[in-house]
Amino acid sequence: MARIATSAIFFGNGFGIGTWAAQLPRFKATLRLSDGELSFALLAFGLGAVILMPVIGWLAAFIGSGRVVLISAFAFAGTLLLPGLAPTLATLIAASLLAGACNGAMDVSMNTNATVVERAWNKPIMSSFHAFFSLGGLMGASASGALIAAGFDIVPTLLLSCSGMGLLFLTAFFFTINEEERSTGGHGLALPRGAIMGLAVLTLLCFLVEGAMVDWSAIYLQTVAGATLETAVTGFAAFSLTMTICRFMGDFAVRSLGRVRTVTLGGVLAASGLVLAIAVPLPLIASSGFALVGLGLANVVPVLFSTAGETPGIPPSMGVAMVATLGYAGLLFGPPLIGFGGDIIGLRAMLGLLVLCALTIILVSRRVLQPAPR
Repeated sequence: MARIATSAIFFGNGFGIGTWAAQLPRFKATLRLSDGELSFALLAFGLGAVILMPVIGWLAAFIGSGRVVLISAFAFAGTLLLPGLAPTLATLIAASLLAGACNGAMDVSMNTNATVVERAWNKPIMSSFHAFFSLGGLMGASASGALIAAGFDIVPTLLLSCSGMGLLFLTAFFFTINEEERSTGGHGLALPRGAIMGLAVLTLLCFLVEGAMVDWSAIYLQTVAGATLETAVTGFAAFSLTMTICRFMGDFAVRSLGRVRTVTLGGVLAASGLVLAIAVPLPLIASSGFALVGLGLANVVPVLFSTAGETPGIPPSMGVAMVATLGYAGLLFGPPLIGFGGDIIGLRAMLGLLVLCALTIILVSRRVLQPAPR
């Protein structure tokens, strides 16, 4: 039951992120924002996450990841409604900062809790948890697209989504494992160091690309590829769909290919998909490219988080928090950078930055990762 509960928490978090991604074009249109102005809200969302992550790693180690994940989950479900109520760019930025902080706290604690469950199973199952996150993202984006087509405004859409997330988290509360790590000692702020640094850099690059898919895929399809508002969400939906499918097969893939090959192949597929979306900016072709990105990156972060949670001499909560803290810098700086650059040279050209990130993942992974046990 603990595995099911953890899967439900990942699904709920993904559902919230998918809902957020689907509303971004509406925030932009309602408040009449440029790409650069919207980037300030995206920057605030990532900044909020990074601010809390080092503290959450320590807190999860002290009182148990199960307690922290549930507190942060309810907080995320509540604060996700706030951006929809924002009447100005300034209030949107403030609301995004708060929602991002709750999401960052939930991200660290739920991945830490997942390492606890994975240890209990004594075999790789991290990819399956991230598969439920991706499935949640797909369902969140799809549900928002359907509600938009049905004529629902931003606030009712967010209210329905947040209410459903809250009910799911409440159910998961009764079956979540809570494990304290006081006996391991040495807790403090979870800033990357030592053997964790290479893993953290790879996570940063991966999150930068993932964050761009979440925040800009729908806008790219609408403004560059000419898709309608209702169909613009198909880019993120395609990304989430392939990521979901591949993550459900990810545990088998990691056991068969090993960690190095899994990450390297993922980087190749992600780079290929981005090049396709840049070269042929048509809705169907670009969405297919984003689908390739999802296929490639599906199991990169699960591998990195599992490796961080197994680093000798570092408690799992601290290892995950270290990787997530620097990793989320990709979400902090990546999507806003895409937006600010998009104002100058266009979104299409800025996707080239993501290609460089994917190529770097390919080159660095062999130096950082050790082959996984077969």
